[in-house]
Amino acid sequence: MGALGAAVRRDLQQGAALNKRAAYSETYDAVVAVWRDEGGASLDDIALMATINSLLAQRFPYFFWTGFYRVCGDRLAVGPYIGTLGCLQIEFGRGVCGTAAAKRETLIVPDVTRFPGHIACDPNSKSEIVVPVFDAERQLIAVLDVDSDQFDAFDQDDREGLEKLAALFEHP
Repeated sequence: MGALGAAVRRDLQQGAALNKRAAYSETYDAVVAVWRDEGGASLDDIALMATINSLLAQRFPYFFWTGFYRVCGDRLAVGPYIGTLGCLQIEFGRGVCGTAAAKRETLIVPDVTRFPGHIACDPNSKSEIVVPVFDAERQLIAVLDVDSDQFDAFDQDDREGLEKLAALFEHP
């Protein structure tokens, strides 16, 4: 490929990244606006989870499963989600969700078949990102789990966008 072709491809990739960042920014603004206009402060975290799921599922076509697993004692229990049937409960330290919860850190898995102990809730899942969700006291309350039917679907822009949305739960 010549220099011009390489430059065009590089610019297209940068443009896609800018579009993704803009989409996350618009999604964040939409969640905040809905939350403010609909009296979200008087509602519980499940309402916020459902709102985030809905807006993410509409905005990002490569997300085929978007949802939360809530902390319930020593395990994660499925919370609001959009997509195919999810696993009902996951132990801490098991699969991508349980590992992200145990480590309290975001995990990006480009190919779920290569993740040790991956739980195949849906065989169409090819890649996954899981973001821990904390409350105002920095207690883990859930994980935000997003799956794609494409390999290597998630990157740093997804991490930053989803972590910013998850931070909405840290309100006092």
